[in-house]
Amino acid sequence: MPATSSRSLLASALLACAVSAQTINWGPVQPSLAPTDVSVVGALVFAGNAHQPGVPTTATVNGVTFASGFQPTGWAGFITGGLNNSTTGDPEFDKLLGTSLAMQSVAAANPTGWGGIRIDNLATLVPGRNYSIQVWFTDQRTGSPTNVLYDRVMTLSSALGTATLNGGLVTNLGSLTQGPLSGPLDADPDNAPAVASPDTVFGSHCTGTFTYSSAAELWLLIEGTHPIATNVLAPHITALQIRDLSAAYHQSFGTGCHNYTAPNLNSNLMEQFPGTPAAKAALDNNALQFLFTGSGYVAQWLPGAGTALFVPPTPAATPVAVGDDVVANFTPSIAPPVPGGTAPIWSVSSNGVLTAASVGNQGNAWTASLAATATATGLAWYNWRDYNPIAAGSGQVKTEEVGGIYYVTFDGVFEYLTTNPATFQWQINLGTGDVTMVWTSMAVSTNTTPMIVGCTLAGVGPTPVSTPLSSAVPYVMSLPATLAPLTLSASPAPVINPSTVVTYTISNVPEFLPGSGVYLSVLYLSVNPQPAGIDLTGILATVPGCRAYIASLDFSLGAAITPAPTNSVPFTFFAPSFTPGTTIAAQAVALFNPAFPLLNGESGGFLVSNGLLSVTQTQ
Repeated sequence: MPATSSRSLLASALLACAVSAQTINWGPVQPSLAPTDVSVVGALVFAGNAHQPGVPTTATVNGVTFASGFQPTGWAGFITGGLNNSTTGDPEFDKLLGTSLAMQSVAAANPTGWGGIRIDNLATLVPGRNYSIQVWFTDQRTGSPTNVLYDRVMTLSSALGTATLNGGLVTNLGSLTQGPLSGPLDADPDNAPAVASPDTVFGSHCTGTFTYSSAAELWLLIEGTHPIATNVLAPHITALQIRDLSAAYHQSFGTGCHNYTAPNLNSNLMEQFPGTPAAKAALDNNALQFLFTGSGYVAQWLPGAGTALFVPPTPAATPVAVGDDVVANFTPSIAPPVPGGTAPIWSVSSNGVLTAASVGNQGNAWTASLAATATATGLAWYNWRDYNPIAAGSGQVKTEEVGGIYYVTFDGVFEYLTTNPATFQWQINLGTGDVTMVWTSMAVSTNTTPMIVGCTLAGVGPTPVSTPLSSAVPYVMSLPATLAPLTLSASPAPVINPSTVVTYTISNVPEFLPGSGVYLSVLYLSVNPQPAGIDLTGILATVPGCRAYIASLDFSLGAAITPAPTNSVPFTFFAPSFTPGTTIAAQAVALFNPAFPLLNGESGGFLVSNGLLSVTQTQ
């Protein structure tokens, strides 16, 4: 045989091997059962949550964040309610599986054509590296006897080459190099879609592997089928992730304990008056000052200070909220500080509600109620009554900024259906964040419907108890106390070429004794990760939520007493002691005096972090 022919055959054989490696080889199809189905093997490259376009849903499952906004070219259809009101028991996993993208809105044939999603442009892939791709499909909707939706099946494949698409369908598949097929991904393998049924299987997923080459485009292909021959459908995908199997990486899994927010008991200060006469008697010529503390306010009653503190609007003041039951925005020259940040845009309603946000609490509502103040989400000050600044002869709602103070004044505004004027003012100190409510004269009125005066912090809180403002102060208003979970992270990646010092960081360590400024923590390494976790309730913890993510305590390091709630622990990964692909699991433990239970009642004396996998490679 001529040498040139030998070389040609050899090149053809090598090309065939390369194509086989570059297309996706699929593993077995698995039922979707729990968040731990989400693989954490390999360095995360891309994770996308397929969902209704324009309705973003980011989900974090088993430590992997599936970003919203995943919209393949030509894939314009979608389903919602994919779990059919069932639940996996994990809200984030529910978000991942509850929606699905379709290749098109109009149903295709049975079987469908191959829907195509180009995957080499979702993120940067490195030629020569090995990758895995994990794909989910879930649809538990019942449909009809002639179109049982939970019997839909998706089959996965891949292709190399430049694809031509029509509505997401690959129309030139014959000119591409197609890879092997996966097994069938059943929409709901146990056919138990009703929420009333015991439900433990939530669709299917499959993982494939490939070696990336930049020589041609790489496409994920999906074909839909249904056991009823007359049924029509379109290819669907629920989510996917791509992971680099050739790179060193760290991957968090599980959650630390505890994530807890205390009831928001001091989030508001309100007094409900049984009508305008009672409000006038209590408020005229008085003031209520809210001194900003960084996380809330201290309310101070200033008796007899109303007339002295009131600053009449100048001719330059701007009329706002000019209408009955309307809301207007205004923007101070400086965004004053508020709990949690700053407020660049404020709003005021013509019914006496000032909100430190562009969306005003209560909107155009004119009937005051304590329950309504609890469900409104903005930081707001209330002098809530039905006013009408466009009534004939009424004064106006006016805003004006003078000397670093922003004034919002109801300047003789009539109560609704009366000619009874009310004059009061909010003064916002743009530098300090202090807010002062000043009353000169409420309306002379016989109106006995409820009137509500006071303040609520941002966020939904409990329904306020009507509290006399003049006797309740000084009153400390603060955001609810929180307990952040013990958290473990690590950086940089554990590259062993020849060595890397990795810093493990333990965060949110509780004080050993309240007020002591002493924090105790330690890091444990193990060669036995426990991805599902072992419940430590009754062992080390008294409140559910703590789990051990390592099955053995093979090595401890970094035991320290620190003056801050963090502990940085260095550890060196080096060759030849560590070989490529070595997996080390890590978990942190923090200690506290059990005689002083934590905010959520935890009194076991121990907290544990999330688990962390560290996988070594030479790059």
